[in-house]
Amino acid sequence: MNALLVPLVLGWSGLEVLGLTAVGLLLILSVRLVHLLRKRTGLSCFAQPPMRNWLLGHMGMMRSDEDGLQAVDELVRTYRHSCAWFLGPFYNMVRLFHPDYVKPLLLAPGQSLLLTNGTKWSRQRRLLTPAFHFDILKNYIYIFNKSTNIMHENWRRLLAEGKKDFNMFEYVSMMTLDSLLKCTFSYDSHCQECSGKSDEYISAIFELSDLAVKRQRYLPHHWDWVYHRSAEGRRFRRACEIVHSFTAAIVQDRRSKLDQQGPPESFTQTAKRGYRKTVDFIDVLLLSRVPDLTSETHSQFIHGQCELKNVKRVTLMSVKDENGEGLSNEEIKAQADTFMFAGHDTTASAISWVLYNLAMHQEFQDRCRSEINDLLSGRDSEEITWDDLSSLTFTTMCIKESLRLHSPISAVTRYYSQDMSVPGERIIPAVPDIRRDLEASA
Repeated sequence: MNALLVPLVLGWSGLEVLGLTAVGLLLILSVRLVHLLRKRTGLSCFAQPPMRNWLLGHMGMMRSDEDGLQAVDELVRTYRHSCAWFLGPFYNMVRLFHPDYVKPLLLAPGQSLLLTNGTKWSRQRRLLTPAFHFDILKNYIYIFNKSTNIMHENWRRLLAEGKKDFNMFEYVSMMTLDSLLKCTFSYDSHCQECSGKSDEYISAIFELSDLAVKRQRYLPHHWDWVYHRSAEGRRFRRACEIVHSFTAAIVQDRRSKLDQQGPPESFTQTAKRGYRKTVDFIDVLLLSRVPDLTSETHSQFIHGQCELKNVKRVTLMSVKDENGEGLSNEEIKAQADTFMFAGHDTTASAISWVLYNLAMHQEFQDRCRSEINDLLSGRDSEEITWDDLSSLTFTTMCIKESLRLHSPISAVTRYYSQDMSVPGERIIPAVPDIRRDLEASA
């Protein structure tokens, strides 16, 4: 009899544990929902578009396609300057449209999704400045021309095969990714020739983009605990590991070679020697810390105006912050990853919109083509040089107008540690925990 009672008692104990766990989870969820709804009342000074329901809010109402863009346009026409936006039980946002509302927020210190905040941002900005000098692009013109020529050949092949229409954005995106890989890592993936399918790093980049969009649309995956244990969460983590490992290996290898061998020669395109390795983004980040270089010499080196052969050994800590610290391997890796993800897709979007707008305005397309043909008239090569860019005045105006009409970045998201005032005596509440809770989107 006692033997029968033991399993029965154990069974009831297990049920009690499960019951208590369920009650605990419900209490936590209830507290979270009450906290969320209280936060929503703090945004009552802003217009609130119709929601799907009280729980989901506006989640899923803005799609990542042409219909979604048109929905945003309609939102701006309806609410003119601002509105509140609730993404399920996770995020409360304020969407700002009018320049008078956007300006005070962009001028205030905050934390952006693409920028670190406060002192950390200022420190990294000082250490990264040499890598973003405008003239450094001069060294990349050869790469841009070469990558663009490959894309053009792919288009010509499709036309020769009888295809009358195809998705140009996919080819433009692969071209910009190809260019950035060469400019950032000196890595030729041949992704345009094989559509990137055979390269693990390329596949991981595109998979991360797809998974990020899918996660936004599926409510349970907004909980990290659930997402990281799902199939898509495991795929996301695996793709992140591939991308981070790729960048870390390159940074570590370059740092070791630079420490042991000293800086390489500055490789530029010359008429006699032809194209050789251009100093890439990783080189610039590491070389900005070489102690033997003055700021003037370093600037000349990254711009291809001098060669450095006599520096035998270097200590990679010359450009330092107030605490005597320079960029670590992890910081350089993070900057390179951000450069890749934030760069290739937005650049592809900008180029695609330019092509679209020129296709919709034949007269401007003809004027751009005529301007370029006149510039290249009488030349043996059809490649554009750096000095040519200043001569393409009308084409430049068309590009800038396209960027004005169709920005490649549709929103800038920032978090604020103090209450922010906008016109109309409206207040955007501070975020106690800036990792979650409330966003201010401009």
